[in-house]
Amino acid sequence: MEEIQPIQNTIEVKEEIKKKPLVEQMKDLEQFKNEVLSGEIKTKILKLPRKARVKKRSLKKGYIGILKIDENRNISAEKQRVSGSSYRTSDGLYHSTDGREIFFWQGKFPVIIQPSWKDNPLMIDPSTEKNETYGQPYIKAKLLRDVIKVKSGGGGIIIWILLAGVAIFGINYLMGGKMFGWVLKNKDGYHMVRGLIQ
Repeated sequence: MEEIQPIQNTIEVKEEIKKKPLVEQMKDLEQFKNEVLSGEIKTKILKLPRKARVKKRSLKKGYIGILKIDENRNISAEKQRVSGSSYRTSDGLYHSTDGREIFFWQGKFPVIIQPSWKDNPLMIDPSTEKNETYGQPYIKAKLLRDVIKVKSGGGGIIIWILLAGVAIFGINYLMGGKMFGWVLKNKDGYHMVRGLIQ
């Protein structure tokens, strides 16, 4: 029997992508701009996602819309409450703002553009974005506040158990000690505790 040998292609495909000269690129851009302005190409108004819209009532409570940019370049919207210049996004990360990064969508809705890999929101003014550590004290304070929870009402359970014990003892005393077989004074003058005569 004859063995079949694979065919080896040694043809290398080298395809060069030719770029247009800068003058032709500018002509194409000018043509595209004229088509958009004349109405041949229709444009749509970009709307703020409903999850990031903050109405007056929520705004008074301290909520703000957040457009979160993930590391895989996905953008999602959410509402979060800003307290103490910091907030927690839905993925559990803490961020801080001092108010300079707040944008207004069509002049109505306050929005922060937050990259998930940064502590502070996106700031458009390049002269003020040099220092990235200005929000760290706020984030640390928020983390400590969320980690250290003051448990109120923990002693309330002990009080209820003590009250229940006193109530059971009082009912047993009023019934003459017949409820559990614990008799403090018997007819003959003997004391019985837990069914034992002493």
